[in-house]
Amino acid sequence: MDYLIVYDISDPKKRLKVSRMLQKFGYRILYSAFYLPNAKKRVIDFLYQEISKIVDKTTDRVFFYPVSEPEVFKGYPLEPWKIFVI
Repeated sequence: MDYLIVYDISDPKKRLKVSRMLQKFGYRILYSAFYLPNAKKRVIDFLYQEISKIVDKTTDRVFFYPVSEPEVFKGYPLEPWKIFVI
């Protein structure tokens, strides 16, 4: 399944550490958002555990969104509300 991982991490060192970790598994689509195509459950579980160790749960936020692969017709998504559930 594809995943969208979005984060808001206040500490720059922690934010950099998380972004470098996510770059190994997916593509940066925004400054603090990564798209992970065909991510296996074990990869998502690993990322969740490792990121949980890094972030401050009182000030930082990390969201894991499962997403469907977009259907494209002539270069345009058919139903954009199904692409990113935020």
